[in-house]
Amino acid sequence: MCSLGINAQITSEGTVSFVSSQSTYIKYKSTAGFLIGDTLFTSINNQLIPALLIKNLSSTSVVCSSISSFKFNINDKIYAKSKVQSKSQEKEKILNRDTLPKTLDSTIFAEKEKVKVTSHKQRVSGQIGVSSSSNFSNTPTSSSYIANYSLSLNINNIADSKLSFESNILYRQENGEWSNVQKNIFNGLKIYNLSLKYDLNKSSFISFGRKINSNISNIGAIDGLQYEKSIKSFYIGGFLGSRPHYSDYSFNINLMQFGAYFGHNFLTSKGSMQNSIAIVEQTNHSKTDRRFLYFQHSNSLVKNVHIFYSLELDLYKVINEQKQNTLSLTSNYFSLRYRPFKKLTLSGTYDSRKNVIYYETDKNYLSTLIESETRQGLSIQANYTITQKIYVGAKVGYRFQKSDPRPTKNSNVYISLRDIFKSQLSTTLSVTMLESNYLNGNIYNVRFYRGFKSGKIDVGVGYSFVNYKILNSELPFKQHTADINVSAEIIKKLFLSLNFETNYEKPNYFHRLYLQLRKRF
Repeated sequence: MCSLGINAQITSEGTVSFVSSQSTYIKYKSTAGFLIGDTLFTSINNQLIPALLIKNLSSTSVVCSSISSFKFNINDKIYAKSKVQSKSQEKEKILNRDTLPKTLDSTIFAEKEKVKVTSHKQRVSGQIGVSSSSNFSNTPTSSSYIANYSLSLNINNIADSKLSFESNILYRQENGEWSNVQKNIFNGLKIYNLSLKYDLNKSSFISFGRKINSNISNIGAIDGLQYEKSIKSFYIGGFLGSRPHYSDYSFNINLMQFGAYFGHNFLTSKGSMQNSIAIVEQTNHSKTDRRFLYFQHSNSLVKNVHIFYSLELDLYKVINEQKQNTLSLTSNYFSLRYRPFKKLTLSGTYDSRKNVIYYETDKNYLSTLIESETRQGLSIQANYTITQKIYVGAKVGYRFQKSDPRPTKNSNVYISLRDIFKSQLSTTLSVTMLESNYLNGNIYNVRFYRGFKSGKIDVGVGYSFVNYKILNSELPFKQHTADINVSAEIIKKLFLSLNFETNYEKPNYFHRLYLQLRKRF
């Protein structure tokens, strides 16, 4: 227990155990007194700021969705305020806890996030938004304007049934491009997710539509039928459908694909591990376009260590019009994050990949792709907390391939200061150094940030100076950039964001204005 000195409220302290694209998992000694729908808090300047909303929970863990712009990392502290409850409320909590499992579903990496209860309750979530981006300058170049309209709607257990619905749709409208949209609606309309899922029972489901499968996300969106079954900590699944069109992301029945996958999740009180393997066949007009195997491993069983590894093996080639079944390593990715002690976090990645070849789709320039050699990249990063208000960090990157005259190198160092002179004002100063095939240069940046009204309003201003020397050019490239951004929760779950950026490249000015209005529900 800790108090934080906030209105003398006692709080329960938990730690972030896992972070996915949609959810944050928090580990507590006990979730007694917690309810689905409760708000959890992060601490900033000794103040508790609302950050997460409980979606599911067990006796020692909770699954949350974000209600703020905060980004959390493993082992970050999350707090729950204690509440004085009436006897009837306490009785309701006890009844609710009795229906919950003792541990979170072991399919944590697959983001199943399902509580094993006997009834199905409808839950609706999502957001609708509109944004605009304008670019203009004092040059003869025409100004550009882009408007985006987005909708994300998820309905779990429609009308308390086993049927669920997911969607994520964007419509993009750019000035001067209306004729292209009239010719093909998918030049403006982008459907990233549009699917129905039916729970056959507690351990299996079937889905239909466009959906990215979290167990084989590297494959991308699948248009068609998917099935998965869990057997204790194991899972097995398969899919049959098509790929989105490679140029406009539309539906294309000629790009059929099918595959199967198998995996295992291992979850303990100290950490978790996941392994999955998939084999996929992708076609173009019924001819094999690509056949490959994908493997993924994630591991946090060792305290303060997180490992992720993935690889792709292509199983099919066409050389001189001769089809071959062979093994070829296409992609190899490894990342490691290590926290030797509370104040220091070390991380590194290694990435090695070749061009992905679709033998039917790319046949007009196949020879060029085959001759391209492997691209490799390495990065190392360190972050250190000097005090609760001072953070420093550094990152070094190295990327190369044989045909490059010289490898690309980049490095970045930064220092962040929080609550300067007890003013609740924070700042970050950073320097980036870059060296590539065609330039050398540095970027110097300073940014100030302050939150108001317990985090409901955020204001930031920044300045950058870019100083590049273009190789084989007599004149250097220098650019001054200033920006201001404001984000605010106008009313409950209605957010407004504004960002204005101006660039000065002697003698020209370039301006960009971004506005966004977003409603969550």
